[in-house]
Amino acid sequence: MPHVILSGKADLAKAWQEFPQGPFRLGNAVARVEGRFLSSSRRELLLEAVVVEFGRPLHPVILVSHRQEGTAVHLWDVVRVERTEAVKAFVALVARELVPFGAGQVRTTNLKPEVLSGISAAGAVGEGRE
Repeated sequence: MPHVILSGKADLAKAWQEFPQGPFRLGNAVARVEGRFLSSSRRELLLEAVVVEFGRPLHPVILVSHRQEGTAVHLWDVVRVERTEAVKAFVALVARELVPFGAGQVRTTNLKPEVLSGISAAGAVGEGRE
C-alpha cells in the first residue's frame, strides 16, 4: 500500500478546513479533492479525490492519521482503487501539502524516489495548480 510517514503531527482540524482542493497536475494526470472528512477524535482525516489518468477517472480516498511516530498518509484500504503512478503521486502530493499544517518531513515511505522528489522539489508535484 503506498504510504508516507511524516515526522511531525499535522493539525488535522486545520487541514480539514484549509486543505487545497486543486485541481493539481500530476504529469499526464489531473487530480482534485472532492471531500474532506474529520473524525470526531480529530486524529484521522479522510480526503476523497478524483484522479483522471488517460481519460479514466479513479476515486482514491486518502487516510491521514496520527501515529506515535508522526503523521501517516496512505490509501484507505476500505475503498479499492487501482494503484497507478498518478494515484501514488497524489499520495505524495497530499503529504507535501500537509507540511504547512505541521506534518514535518518525510520519515519513511515505500514510494519510488522520483515520486518522492515531488514532495521536496519546489513545484514538481502539483505544479500548474489553477
